[in-house]
Order: sequence, then C-alpha cells, then structure tokens
Amino acid sequence: MNTSNGIDYSFLLEVDNNPIIVFNYEGKILYLNSSAEILMSYVKPKEIFKLAVNNAPSVYGTKTTQIELSYNQLKFYAVNVSYNSDDWIAIRLYYRPRDKRINKKSSHKGEILTDINLLLDVAITQFKIGSSTDIRLVTDQDIPKTLLNQNSFSKLLRKCLNSFKVASFVDIELKLGIGEHIIIDEQRYPLIILKFISNGRHCNEDSEIKLLSEEMFLVSNLNENSIEIEIPLINK
Repeated sequence: MNTSNGIDYSFLLEVDNNPIIVFNYEGKILYLNSSAEILMSYVKPKEIFKLAVNNAPSVYGTKTTQIELSYNQLKFYAVNVSYNSDDWIAIRLYYRPRDKRINKKSSHKGEILTDINLLLDVAITQFKIGSSTDIRLVTDQDIPKTLLNQNSFSKLLRKCLNSFKVASFVDIELKLGIGEHIIIDEQRYPLIILKFISNGRHCNEDSEIKLLSEEMFLVSNLNENSIEIEIPLINK
C-alpha cells in the first residue's frame, strides 16, 4: 500500500471513474483499475498499449491529448500518457460525459425513496450464505436515496450476484457517475453507477437482468466478466 501522510493513493487510483492502465516496455499490463477492467472487455491490451506509445511525450513526463475514441458503448475524449522510466508507461482515458434518453412514460408505481447501499448490503449477505466467492466492495455511503421499486431492485441485485457464483471473487463498486445523466420523460437526472467485475460469470439470466432493468428505467451493460447498472438519481 502506497501511503503518504495517511493518504492511500492506491485506493484513489482504484476508485477513479476513468480507466488507468500501466504497461511494461513489452506491452504487458502491470496494473489496471476497476474501470480499466471494464474497458478490457471491449478492446485488446495491445491496442491500448499502441495508443499509449503513439501519444507519449517525447521525453520523460506527461502529455494529454484530445482524441475521440469509441469502444462499443464506451466513449472517450482525451488520453493522458505518463512515464519517467523506460520500464513502464501509464495511460489514463477520459470518459466523455453522456446524456442517455429513455422515451417512456414513468409512473413511478410502487417506488419509494431507497437507500441503495442498504439493499446492496442485504443482497451481499444473502449471497454469501450459499457461496464461497470473495466479495470486495467499494461504495460511496453518502449517495442520496433514490426512487426505486425495492422488491424489483432486490431481485435484480440477486440475479446479478448469482451470475458470479462460480467466480473466485467479485469486485463491487457503487458511486455517482461524474458528468453523466439520463433523460426520462424529458427530465434530466444524475446517474448512480453500480459495477460488478470478476474473472468470469454465468450469462444464462442476462435476458431477465435486462428486462428487470428496463422495467425500472435502469440501463444495464452486460459483458463476459462484468455487469454495470446505471440508476437514475430521482429523489423528488
């Protein structure tokens, strides 16, 4: 753990919303944060390594370049490349803020103000009863309550977790999406981002996860090793 004056810099890197990847001189990954793990579901490491080399400063230091990049639904507007040794090179990709739009009328039927952290804790506790999977949780405890159908959302959490039952670990992250919004009934709302990341999962219930998400006006992104749920923050 890299600490100075009580600051855990490794923690700050891990919870950064933007992908951060460190390569050695051969292009092998030395480090990647949780956001970068999602990125790696869409693009091969050698492509990002080439991107880093092509946008690196000519001498030791750091360089930021504005560049439009798109990997599936992940879109970026700039990269920062840094190095002070010939042994490694680091790249950080900056997400382009997104406005999503759902063209459906929301009645908020059965929805009440809900503490997502509380429901997530309950779902994890229940999951641990029948599983030896290691759960590693990073969450923002100050996320405001949002309108949700608690029964449906709890069911969604159970299905997401159950898809990782055979995995050795699951990294779970809950945070506010910086600069990201969703538009429902012409109203613009901030997003809460819930991520599950592992080394593999069962995908047999993905259709039900998608259906549950759509019924609650949530956006679900399902990949081989991860699930990301985007939840509108509606508290009025």
